[in-house]
Formats: sequence, structure tokens, C-alpha cells
Amino acid sequence: MEITNKQQGIKVVGDVLDIVGGKWRGQILAHLCDNPKRFNELKTILSNITSSTLTKELRYLEDIKIVERNIVQDTPIIVEYRLTDHGKSIKDLIKIIIEWGLKHRKIVFKKN
Repeated sequence: MEITNKQQGIKVVGDVLDIVGGKWRGQILAHLCDNPKRFNELKTILSNITSSTLTKELRYLEDIKIVERNIVQDTPIIVEYRLTDHGKSIKDLIKIIIEWGLKHRKIVFKKN
């Protein structure tokens, strides 16, 4: 799909920011870029997130085909979350966000 006008481009930017924006989604995705994680691993890493919020965010990311839920073991049930093949394409964007964020912090927190 090719962008044909400015409004369409702005809509696409909004779509992307909806996926990686907010308090938790970008962090969840950044952690899943490294390797698959179990629910409790993510909950521990994201220490202030509630279980219901983590569940809601993971379900959203599953619905949009970025994350997949995989049952690793039946008894006791062990579930892990990983990026889908499509979701792996977000790794480059996360890397760019981190690089830009580091440059931005240098400017904002620069000592006078």
C-alpha cells in the first residue's frame, strides 16, 4: 500500500502510535523482542502493571497479529508470549525508538 496523500500518512502514523504508544504496549513489545516470555515474567519485569492490564494489552496485541500465545506445557499449564513473524518486523522500529530516545534524553537532561 502506498501513501497517496498527507491525511493517509497521518492516519498510518496514528495506527503505529496506537500499537507502540501508551504506557505498556511499547514496553511489552521491547521485552518480547529479546525472546518469548511467560505471563509472570512480563508481570515481574513490568513491576507496576496489574494482571488485568497485562492480560488486556496482550490480548490486543494478539488480536492485531503482533503477538502470539503459545501453550508450552499442559500440566501445569505454561503459556508463553512471543512475537509473530509479522510482529518481528517491529524490532527495527523499537530499535529506532530507543536510539532516538537516547539522543532526546541527552538533549533534555543535558547539564547546563
